[in-house]
Amino acid sequence: DEEDGSDESFVSALFHVHEWIIESTELMAQFIALFQELSAELNARLGVCRAVGYWIRACPTHFDTSLCRLTDRLRLLAIAEGIPNVNALLDLSALPSYAWLRNVSVRNPVGRQISLSFEQWSADDISTSLSHIDYKALYRVPISELRRYCHDGNLSQAPILERSISIFNSLSNWVQCMILSKGTPMERAEVITKFISVARHLRKLNNFNTLMAVIGGVSHSNIARLSKTTSALSPDIKKELASLTQLLSTQSNFAHYRAALNETANCFRIPVMGVHLKDLIALQAKEGDIDRSRVVTRRRVLHLAHLLSFFVSFNRAPHNFPDPSVDLINTLKVSLDIRYNEDDIYHLSLKREPRTLLNFQGSAKSVVFADWASGVSSTLDPETVNKHVSAMVDAVFKHYDHDKDGCISRLEFQQIAGNFPFIDPFGAIDTDRDGQISKSEMKAYFIEVNKRSMEFRRGFKHNFHETTFLAPTSCAHCGKLLWGLIRQGFKCKDCGLAVHGCCKDSAVVECRRRSSGTLTWWSPSTNSSTHSKKLFISVR
Repeated sequence: DEEDGSDESFVSALFHVHEWIIESTELMAQFIALFQELSAELNARLGVCRAVGYWIRACPTHFDTSLCRLTDRLRLLAIAEGIPNVNALLDLSALPSYAWLRNVSVRNPVGRQISLSFEQWSADDISTSLSHIDYKALYRVPISELRRYCHDGNLSQAPILERSISIFNSLSNWVQCMILSKGTPMERAEVITKFISVARHLRKLNNFNTLMAVIGGVSHSNIARLSKTTSALSPDIKKELASLTQLLSTQSNFAHYRAALNETANCFRIPVMGVHLKDLIALQAKEGDIDRSRVVTRRRVLHLAHLLSFFVSFNRAPHNFPDPSVDLINTLKVSLDIRYNEDDIYHLSLKREPRTLLNFQGSAKSVVFADWASGVSSTLDPETVNKHVSAMVDAVFKHYDHDKDGCISRLEFQQIAGNFPFIDPFGAIDTDRDGQISKSEMKAYFIEVNKRSMEFRRGFKHNFHETTFLAPTSCAHCGKLLWGLIRQGFKCKDCGLAVHGCCKDSAVVECRRRSSGTLTWWSPSTNSSTHSKKLFISVR
């Protein structure tokens, strides 16, 4: 199989993708066992040490505390056996910490001053901050979680991947909410124009993942149906939106996007996570699992290395984004932590521009693959929520508490309220009714909003029961027909979702329970039949 690549490229690929086949600690344990078995072969033992040394140089980010401990054990064994130059060969002291990869916070934060009002944010500032957030989330996804999801289709055991998906969906929904929060078509058109400028800058940064989330929000049916708003856009903006939509369209398996990605092969870029996860799932479905045999071909290793390189930069090259504003990032994080209900967004769209006989449109499928994992929203732990909210509130008071009395006035509140669509009025946050909002009041408000948002997310589990379907019915997860005479599949008692028995644990569509009474903006809508549910990518 020499035509598949040189030995050097194969060995490099093997070490980079080995986590798809075997745990790193298990691989190192096998190296140690092999070293001990080769008691009479000095050259073979030296070869084992050289292999591990190559691993250290090629993949330094793999070496966490556990792996370093095993490597040090091999080093001590080699020293005891008189292996030459082993200290230099297995030296771990010079390894970088790679804290910028493992730490959720932004690398090299700067104290650059910036307004925290959405109206005053520049498109460059928004795109740069969103890129830092998305980069941190995506490039922390380990190969083990990608493999686990491709194997069983369940995100519950892949929290970092789930968080990345949640950020993508939250951003797309936030874009829609920011547009719909404006009362007139001209104001909404101005927000759309601003997001098109954000998208233009994201394209320059080669951040395709965030670009798709933003364009997916702008071109979503909730926004596209607003004919008065669309007519208020300039011809140039309409043309640019059409061009970006075409770039990210699903046509011919994302042919335009893949061509653009190939043009940036030698540059830093953030690919579209959903597209390449789909490719990994297709490979898994086509070639099967390798758990049992542990036999893998050279061709598959090289193919795996290519597909995984879109998630894990093999050289772990740092990004080339401009310096961020940490305060702006903290403000955006809180906006993205809040769960924006898709049904309520749709109803707000109808409220802004009611449906008429002249502008009635069916629920046409969006050209852009925006909500590729709709319904997936990770539940942040209270400590993380408190951290995000505290950082955001501190930033707000640093910039807007001009007299440094520890309070925000009604006028100052209006300047920052635009960052959070559907935020409660000033009086609801000013709980002590003193005409000012203190730090503690603002923190308590946003923590409560996130708490209710998380309680809402926990209600997404379906109440499946085995059912006989009298009419032909397709599985909502895989799309295939539910075959059989009786009890062909399972149906959710609350929302009516129908799936195969083997698919019910993998379905990640929200359970839209019917409920009575008035619901707030973070709660499920009482009418969920107005638009179709979207699924996580499935491969047939």
